[in-house]
Amino acid sequence: MVFLHAHGIGTARAVRIYKTYGAEAVARVRDNPYRLALDIRGIGFKTADALAQRLGIPRDALIRAQAGVRHVLQEFADDGHCAVHEAELIDTAASLLDIPVSTIVQAIDLELQEENLTAEAIHGQPSLFLTPLYRAEVSVVSSLMRLLEGELPWGRMDPARVVPWVEHQTGRVLSPSQRGAVAQVLTNKVTVITGGPGVGKTTIVTSILHVLQAKGMRVVLCAPTGRAAKRLSEVTGMDAKTIHRLLAFDPKAYGFTYGQTHPLAADLVVVDEVSMVDVVLMHQLLRAIPEQAAVLMVGDVDQLPSVGPGSVLADIIASGRIPTVTLSEIFR
Repeated sequence: MVFLHAHGIGTARAVRIYKTYGAEAVARVRDNPYRLALDIRGIGFKTADALAQRLGIPRDALIRAQAGVRHVLQEFADDGHCAVHEAELIDTAASLLDIPVSTIVQAIDLELQEENLTAEAIHGQPSLFLTPLYRAEVSVVSSLMRLLEGELPWGRMDPARVVPWVEHQTGRVLSPSQRGAVAQVLTNKVTVITGGPGVGKTTIVTSILHVLQAKGMRVVLCAPTGRAAKRLSEVTGMDAKTIHRLLAFDPKAYGFTYGQTHPLAADLVVVDEVSMVDVVLMHQLLRAIPEQAAVLMVGDVDQLPSVGPGSVLADIIASGRIPTVTLSEIFR
């Protein structure tokens, strides 16, 4: 603690460092202070870099270049990008860190070897991901493909009989496009409903919920924000939660209670305002959905994108692999 205080580290961070490294803390920090940004939540590149300067580590040191490359990629991720073209990353890192390009290239090679970064060509250009973001993207794809398989939890339904029944139950006559949307959801395990404001997305969701409640299905409703969850609850008359609350986020463990080994108890999971869900949160949600369940994703692809990295809804629609209903007829 005395050593860390002497080099500008506050008590709270010093405690986290000690809890992480134990009796080896001083040796680990002296050896490579930039590891702090990888190993300890709440310590970023700038804090580690200031500590490194106090310890006399040269500005052109390879360990600084490696940490700087990760920092630049994180900055791009904060702007919504999952990956960066390699040439752009090299130029940005060399300029920011004031380090020769050759050192940055060497640092990238080492980061790839250590699996902190992952390389993949995007539109024919070599690109680099932070490995956790790459794994999140791959996980979203594999989870969606897993959920597409298998039988529908509610069995086969005849939309020609179901739609008139739900219209009678709700007292609302559906348009041809809305009827088609209801039929699409009831006959597919994973479906996207998209369209701008006033096209009747909520009407379709409530119609489907009427059908599935009558069948005794377990339906879970969620949205990325508290405001969106509250609105979903108000229009459906059912409990809706934020995704974090649904997955039971544990701040102490900084993880979710529900996941691949502890899935949600649900036959259908409805996710509203999907355009606001970033790739990491979607990865966490989809892996917590049991393979026998169905998923309905609702959102406006033209709304503001997620705060975090990724454009999940737009990419899912563009893939052409997930049944998608695009509504354009305005009812409001």
